[in-house]
Amino acid sequence: MTELCYAKLSVFIVLLLVLDVGGQAQQQLFNKLVCIEKEECGACLTAASHCRWCADPYFDNRVPRCNDDESLVAAGCGQGMIQRPLSPLWETVESRPLQDMQADSVEDVVQIQPQKLRLSLKPRETKKIKFKYRPAKNYPLDLYYLMDLTWSMKDDKKTLVSLGDDLLAMLKNLTDNFRLGFGSFADKPMMPYAYMDPNRLKNPCALEDQSCEMTYSYRHHLSLTTEVNDFIEKVNKSSVTANLDNAEAQLEALVQTVACDVIGWEPRSRKIVILLSDGLMHTAGDGKISGSVRRNDEACHLDENGYYSEAPTYDYPSIAQVYRLLDEYKVNVIFAVTNDVKIHYDQLHELLKDFTYVAKLESDSSNILKLVKMGYEDFVSVVDFEDNSNLGPIKIKYFSDCGEPGGPLVETTRCTGVEYGMTLNYEAYLTLESCTDFKMYYEDILISESQLGQDTLSLEVQIQCGCNCSGDQLKDMALSCPLNSHPVCGVCQCDNGWSGPKCTCSIADDTASTELMMQCRAPNSTRSCSGAGDCLCGKCQCDPGFQGRYCQCQTCEVSTENGLECGGEDRGSCACGECVCADHWGGVACDCALSNETCIAPGSKEVCSGHGTCECGQCLCGLTDASPPSRYSGAYCETCASCQNPLCATSQPCVSCHLEQGCDRPCSIASGNYTVVENYNTTGAIKSTDISCIFRIDDCEYRYTYAAASKDSIDMEIIIRSKECSQISRARIMNVGFAIMLCIVVAGIVVILIVKSLQIVSDRRAYAQFVKEAEMSRLDQQELNPIYKSPISQFTMPEGYPRDKME
Repeated sequence: MTELCYAKLSVFIVLLLVLDVGGQAQQQLFNKLVCIEKEECGACLTAASHCRWCADPYFDNRVPRCNDDESLVAAGCGQGMIQRPLSPLWETVESRPLQDMQADSVEDVVQIQPQKLRLSLKPRETKKIKFKYRPAKNYPLDLYYLMDLTWSMKDDKKTLVSLGDDLLAMLKNLTDNFRLGFGSFADKPMMPYAYMDPNRLKNPCALEDQSCEMTYSYRHHLSLTTEVNDFIEKVNKSSVTANLDNAEAQLEALVQTVACDVIGWEPRSRKIVILLSDGLMHTAGDGKISGSVRRNDEACHLDENGYYSEAPTYDYPSIAQVYRLLDEYKVNVIFAVTNDVKIHYDQLHELLKDFTYVAKLESDSSNILKLVKMGYEDFVSVVDFEDNSNLGPIKIKYFSDCGEPGGPLVETTRCTGVEYGMTLNYEAYLTLESCTDFKMYYEDILISESQLGQDTLSLEVQIQCGCNCSGDQLKDMALSCPLNSHPVCGVCQCDNGWSGPKCTCSIADDTASTELMMQCRAPNSTRSCSGAGDCLCGKCQCDPGFQGRYCQCQTCEVSTENGLECGGEDRGSCACGECVCADHWGGVACDCALSNETCIAPGSKEVCSGHGTCECGQCLCGLTDASPPSRYSGAYCETCASCQNPLCATSQPCVSCHLEQGCDRPCSIASGNYTVVENYNTTGAIKSTDISCIFRIDDCEYRYTYAAASKDSIDMEIIIRSKECSQISRARIMNVGFAIMLCIVVAGIVVILIVKSLQIVSDRRAYAQFVKEAEMSRLDQQELNPIYKSPISQFTMPEGYPRDKME
């Protein structure tokens, strides 16, 4: 092994001498450095996509076993002995279509698709899987009533008995497949929670001059059944009891309800416990007052009569224990409690939010059916996914549209407002950041809905961190490997717990010889592990942020885009602190796309429409020299304030095709793929990078935006945001008719006013003419006409005629 290290070092020095021959030589140098420092086959193949390992036991030790194909063949390694990375694995093992409940056969229900996939992951690699989820109609419901039967709840029991027919009708509205069970609770039959006097112990209700049952912690009355009449009968026959304090054993009873097989929970059913109470609850620690000092064991302890028999022995359960049981058995709890204690259960709900619902119970439980319906609908309207990836090296991120047709995918595992028949689309991104051990193995991951847990997506992930060397090639070599070692792909590798050139140093031993310490020092260096790690049996254990045989290299840059070192396995590899980027990628973290393809608009051949430059796969728009100064914008610098957007015209056929429902989605136009969705009344969600367009068809005006797509195989995403049509509607006809009538009335009034005004003017003119003619007539009378004879006759009495006689 020491000779191999010197050989690698020699090659490294030779490569450094040709560092200045040019960019291509420098790239080749870095490609070599990525490989040659690896001493194990698994570490070699995972270092970079071009690294290969020679598994020939008789290969020349002076030449690094980890190198590229050409170098290994030139050094004499046969093609059959060269280990290469395995081919990617992707296989759909099971994918039954989504199926609702049929013919009372719960085994046929399928709520998640697909059901099983087999795939592979390499270090610094991310793969995307797609799956669907749809809540099944008529999914089985197991409903268990857990009732507080202390003295204060005696009226509530009568109310529940009287709701027999209404209970049946309500449950049938929820699902056709339901079962009912019944249990009750009070408190521990011990001081200071219950009377210990013999007479009061037999009849704790003696103070009320009533007879009731002895105090008990929990009693199971009826296992889950489809017979509603049996349920009503059991509730009616149950007896109330009494205790001393105002807190009961709700959580203790809940543990027995969840954990006991006698309850009859079906594996594939929605399990709900409705807990009715008007009192507070005891939690872990309270039982020590009465001598129940042992920690609750979360197990079932029911005697032949259904009573919890270990109440004097075990303490009340803790909130954490209850949460763990609800999660393990996938049981939901509806706390139907009175208003004076509701605030305490609200606080409990905050700790058990994923599995509980709190509702206000009337003093006589008259609204119990309403609460059951509300709680059930609250549980079924939430879909939340979980997985067991925390047990392994794989990290998973989830994105979902939460059932919104054509809606955007957002990072979440939890969707609310889910209804029956609604299909939820999910995308899960699986990432293997690094190898914890350089070997080939399978990691089983289960993705399941947290509320039910029965429908799962099983992922069989092949972790490609090792080599697949044939054992027949190493039979002869096994005899020559030293003690505490074994042959692996042509070399002797120390067993677990052993290290050193001859595998004689125990890792558990803190002491190390001078020879082993020298193995941790780089040539011409006096510091072990470059001062950035610890020497353990001749090998450096590097501090975080450092790597390499002597911890002489810093870790490489991590891409801000996907969080992987050097952008991931497909973009680049790390060579002693520097990223060696693959073709078409650049930047310090290999997250800068060098190709111009993403900067060319669909239907165009110009980069950034000729109005900008392409940097890292995105257009940076500038000013054009061929037109008046104006700043271009858009994903492809294709539009400006004073010019027509060419992509609007290019996308119109796709929008028209979508509106007429005559094409598939996405549609292909001008060598580009478009996807069109309708999402009205979302003007507030428009981004600054989105470009707005208008499309008119059939007397309707559609306003839509387009943007560069983030999904695979899609170039552009088009969102139709508004629609305005000129089609005649009933309201429009009424408005038009009212306007016409109003116009007629106004026109009539105007005509009448005009006629009246003309009449007044005409009368005034006629009167003036008459006055004028009268004046002219009086003037004419002042000159007597010779033939004129006055019509007036005058008579005068004689002067001498006596007038007094007449008087």
